[in-house]
Amino acid sequence: MYDEVMADVPYSLWIQYLESIWSKYGYFPKKVLDLACGTGNLSLLLTENGYDVVGLDASSHMLEIAREKVHGAEFVQAAMQDFALDTRFDAVLCVFDSLNYLLEAEDVKGAFSCVHRALNDGGYFVFDVNTPLRLSTIPLEVTLYEDSWYVVIWRDRWNPSKQWWQVDLTGFVQKDGVWQRFDEVHRERAFPLGDLTSWLTAAGFEVLDVFDAYSFIPASELTNRAYFIAKKKT
Repeated sequence: MYDEVMADVPYSLWIQYLESIWSKYGYFPKKVLDLACGTGNLSLLLTENGYDVVGLDASSHMLEIAREKVHGAEFVQAAMQDFALDTRFDAVLCVFDSLNYLLEAEDVKGAFSCVHRALNDGGYFVFDVNTPLRLSTIPLEVTLYEDSWYVVIWRDRWNPSKQWWQVDLTGFVQKDGVWQRFDEVHRERAFPLGDLTSWLTAAGFEVLDVFDAYSFIPASELTNRAYFIAKKKT
């Protein structure tokens, strides 16, 4: 259901942009960690492009699908703010505003520390985030997604006191002729880009650039989605 609801997500554009970032810096990684990999859509493209991929996600259900979908990658269940792997990587990626799911500053700092440990010296950490401007201006709408076997009602909310965007999902799934209901709450928080830069530096990274998404234009106060390019200091 997740893959169907997110069918319009431009994963192919993302992989082209990520590779253009590496090319810009003359860096060509081989072993890549796909952090918060979900159902493995980006991991699949990375594998098809010849990278040695490990995907990490907290959801066992999503990883079940990822393992079925991507046969050339390894998948590990762990939280992105608290993980330790034996393998070291040339690059770590975290896209689709996954870091925005970390609602507390200490969790973001924890994720940065874990990524730093997972990287080889000189390795690159590339991630995107929704900005405070983006989350605070998402239209407060109700959206319906449906197919023959599912119905999902998506309600957008903004919590000004907590400074987070919230999605309330109510869904119905048909299985063996019986409809079953589920309810989920998703929250994202956007920290100021300057704070993220400071936390990366404190974790041992050099922040090379922060770009407006899918471009090499420096992020600004008008940026909705920002891409960070950070390098582990040697």
